[in-house]
Amino acid sequence: MHDVVIVGAGPTGLMAACELALAGVSCTILDKRDSESNVTRAFGLHARALELLDARGMGDELVAGGNPLRTVYPAYASRVDFGRLDTRYPMLLLVPQNGTEKLLQQRAAELGVQIRRNAHVVGLTQDAGSVRLRLEDGGELESGYVIGADGAHSTVRDLIDVGFDGAAYSLPMLLADVRIPTSEPPPITQVGTQGVVVTLPFGDGWFRVGAWLREQQSNPDFAQIREAFRHIAGTDYDMSEPRWFSRFTAERRQARSYRSGRVFLVGDAAHVNSPIGGQGMNTGIQDAANLGWKLAATLHGWAPPWLLDTYHAERHPVGSAVLAMTDHLTGLVLSGSRVRLEINRRVMATLLHTGPGRRRILGRLSGLEFAYPPGEPGAHPLAGRRAADGPTDAGRLYEALRAGTFVLLSDKGVPTSWRNRVRAARPLDGTSPEATLIRPDGYVAWAGDHTGIEAALVKWCGPADHPNGEGDHAAA
Repeated sequence: MHDVVIVGAGPTGLMAACELALAGVSCTILDKRDSESNVTRAFGLHARALELLDARGMGDELVAGGNPLRTVYPAYASRVDFGRLDTRYPMLLLVPQNGTEKLLQQRAAELGVQIRRNAHVVGLTQDAGSVRLRLEDGGELESGYVIGADGAHSTVRDLIDVGFDGAAYSLPMLLADVRIPTSEPPPITQVGTQGVVVTLPFGDGWFRVGAWLREQQSNPDFAQIREAFRHIAGTDYDMSEPRWFSRFTAERRQARSYRSGRVFLVGDAAHVNSPIGGQGMNTGIQDAANLGWKLAATLHGWAPPWLLDTYHAERHPVGSAVLAMTDHLTGLVLSGSRVRLEINRRVMATLLHTGPGRRRILGRLSGLEFAYPPGEPGAHPLAGRRAADGPTDAGRLYEALRAGTFVLLSDKGVPTSWRNRVRAARPLDGTSPEATLIRPDGYVAWAGDHTGIEAALVKWCGPADHPNGEGDHAAA
């Protein structure tokens, strides 16, 4: 009997496992692959995903192994300057998905998470107390909860029958990882009458290149990508040594519900979108960070009864917004209209020169501006919003979050009864309000004056007299 079984060992499933194991919840990952991931489609991380990894001590290490781009020149805008973001990570970090997976696998192993390879889930049943999974080899597992992190073609999603609304884009995209002998990286996106080509530098001599063409290609291969570059960019940049090639059809789809009883969907199992904008892995990591602490709190027995329902309520609207944004950008790039693209570039340039426009555009692309419902009428304006990093007497705020608990920013400390669930940190920059309760996933749960602290702790962190001993799990 496991507390949680996670199906899928990609970045989202691994992040969910790390969150749960950090909170003392036993979990096992099932993955149908027989080995660790090769280089795969996802290629970038934006600021909010990096902040969440920083909140678990992994952000700087990942940046050190990737290629941080602070300014990019995409086809849909003349210039996007991530360097103007107010964050420790003002960048688009280019890093192959297997690099992110490797770091998360190491952390999961340190936390005692087991990964079972060649484990194909073929059946799922659940009742009021548990979920049972049936495997292709005849084996069965029983678990308190199941997280489906098994990608766009999710078996878990199919088995709980929550639907997957949307459609596929009509034309396939060709991708490859290649060597390009240049000291000056080519433009990230270039558009022509035939379609769009993409060049993303990983920073070690390797590039992710792609071609999304407006006409169906017969027998697509690496040669087709080179030909597309010659027609659209005027050169193929002498690309060579393709170590990976993929042809896939992008989709824009979203599950109607991210939860069915004791089963949850995260990452591509819950939503898939166009690769333009580099949002897929980011959204999945944020899903896992949102769900992990809530599920752990429920298993430990102190979560308020409404808490698990907030996973769908908070993350489904974000998934819808990301899908709409990437679909809009894709329509622009693939429209074939240079006039539409030029108009969009000028509009974006104008907006990016204003404070509100810059916050909205960069905030949406980076994930920093997405917020959750404040929870109750009259809540402080900070409630539900991302907590910005800042100095405290316990180090930076995101260092104080590394234990995976709530953090109370206040000069009054935390009442004794909640100290195993909440860490105290005194802000050093004179920020208001008097007290701010930060969730384990780096969002503001509550803010107000000192008189409201105990009520906020009861609401979010359970009753004061709840036992907090190790192993106090509902399913174990």
